[in-house]
Amino acid sequence: MCSPVSFAKFRGVCAVVVALAVSACSGEAPSCPFTGVADTAPSAGCFVASGQELLLVQGFNGKLSPPGGSSVPGESAQCTAFRETWEETGLRLRPGELLEVFDTGFHLYRCDRDAHSGEIDPPVRFEIRDAFFLPVARFDKFEWRYPEQQLLLKARLMDGAGDQSP
Repeated sequence: MCSPVSFAKFRGVCAVVVALAVSACSGEAPSCPFTGVADTAPSAGCFVASGQELLLVQGFNGKLSPPGGSSVPGESAQCTAFRETWEETGLRLRPGELLEVFDTGFHLYRCDRDAHSGEIDPPVRFEIRDAFFLPVARFDKFEWRYPEQQLLLKARLMDGAGDQSP
């Protein structure tokens, strides 16, 4: 049985945990740097290459995908790619050319780092397990969220579609 003192300590610890969880999810993304003709899409993400490596995120299910996610009402596809990539990787990227539109409606943009990008350091949001640059030679060592993306992204990377440096 809990004494009143131990119960009060437990409640205090719970309050701290809840406050940390809420504050971790409330950070806002930096302003979207995109200017130009806005696309609309249900979801979007970024293709970011460094040599023969591609920026990918790994979900809690272990599967890989390019960083990206769902649009919010009134948000351009390019700004969705920017925001979602920042949320999942901590990188500030400038969306550029539309590279691919997948069957799901997901728009994939070539994205470049801006001067304030920094290193991969995702804000705590409990969305992904990890974010990293993966060499194309290791693509087949992982399970992909959308398996058809693996071959397409590999071909894009090998063709030099996103030859940016980190």
